[in-house]
Amino acid sequence: MEPNNPFLALETDDQCPPHLKEELFSEIDLIRDVATVIELYIGDLFGVASVMANPSR
Repeated sequence: MEPNNPFLALETDDQCPPHLKEELFSEIDLIRDVATVIELYIGDLFGVASVMANPSR
């Protein structure tokens, strides 16, 4: 006897429209690009600040 899985009721057979899928991927790419730029500038900023705080390194 199989136990009832309540999560199976949450799954649908619907398909995502292609334009919505493209928009979702473009948003994910935009977030990834913004995170890369922020990490590039903020990472260097923290590196410069740590060197200025401890110049004997």
